Amino acid sequence: MKAFLSAMGRTKADYRLAHFILLLHIASMCGLAWYLEVEPYYRTGTFYLRLSLTAMLVYASCYLLWTVLRFLIEQREQPTAALIKHIRDVLIRGDRYAHALHSMLIFTGMITVFATIKSTIPAINPFSWDTVLIEVDRAIFGGVDPYVLTSVAFGNAYAIVVINFFYNLWLILVACSLVWAAWTSNHFLRLRFMFAALLGWLVAGNICAIAFSSVGPCFLEQLTGDRTYAPLMQLLEQVNSETGMVWALTAQKGLWVAYTSESGAISGISAMPSLHVVFAVTIACLTWKMGHFPRWAGTGFAVIIAIGSVQLGWHYASDGIVGGALALLFWKISGYLASWSLDHTSPVLEPAQAAADCRAQQIALQVGD
Repeated sequence: MKAFLSAMGRTKADYRLAHFILLLHIASMCGLAWYLEVEPYYRTGTFYLRLSLTAMLVYASCYLLWTVLRFLIEQREQPTAALIKHIRDVLIRGDRYAHALHSMLIFTGMITVFATIKSTIPAINPFSWDTVLIEVDRAIFGGVDPYVLTSVAFGNAYAIVVINFFYNLWLILVACSLVWAAWTSNHFLRLRFMFAALLGWLVAGNICAIAFSSVGPCFLEQLTGDRTYAPLMQLLEQVNSETGMVWALTAQKGLWVAYTSESGAISGISAMPSLHVVFAVTIACLTWKMGHFPRWAGTGFAVIIAIGSVQLGWHYASDGIVGGALALLFWKISGYLASWSLDHTSPVLEPAQAAADCRAQQIALQVGD
């Protein structure tokens, strides 16, 4: 226990700013709900909390399984003892378990408050921006609704099914990226991704979503009677009847039931900005310096998500444009926040090494950006 507390103490200074942003998010959203006398919808937040913990457990189990299989293939002597030593080295080296605990606490806390407030948006600020966003889209695309343009190339059954697969993959990749960030040995990249995610949830996911409260194309007709996107939704229904693989429709119907009945764990309707695009672009930024394949895989994934957000009826094109711009801004800001955090580490850390590492990371940041 003494060693555990010592490790947590050595690493706490690196996360002071991140903890502050988390507390600011909680305090601001709770204050807003209290001021407006709104009862937050806690069920969604607790669902995402359980999902986050499950993702961490699955990641740990997969890592242990992979390590055991590797040791068996290598025919290690005394594999059980080797496994115990390996896990101990992984956890203790560089106080990795302490960094992971700080990171997981921050991530799970932010996800929980974000999801709770997202599901409460209609009570905080009723949906009112859809008509404006439709006109903004038409102004950007020469008077044409964006789905008309995307449907030229992606309006066939094959493209819709493929796009829908990657769109559903988004949640898994985001969960994996959060777990990876918690356990990576690259401390600067961990902090940078953490700050980008925190800004994404706070600014894009809650503040902007409340300010520009909107339902998106898939719920437009049900809530407003506007049939602008009726042809797109009919196309999706037709493809789904042929293939049974347009899972976006199942998710949309589930969200609609949760919204109208005020029940269910998966709840929360919000279009502007697109959090799918925000985090897809953030993941692309994360992979940009990891090599040729990760870079283009991350970029390609972000492009597919941006197209899918329109083609699957989830978002207006302007939602994705704003989301992508915010993600790039958050990634830039997060680099400076990570450098600041490393520059203000606790004096119990090795000062000379910490300062040298920080200077190297700051130089890399300036060169890379």
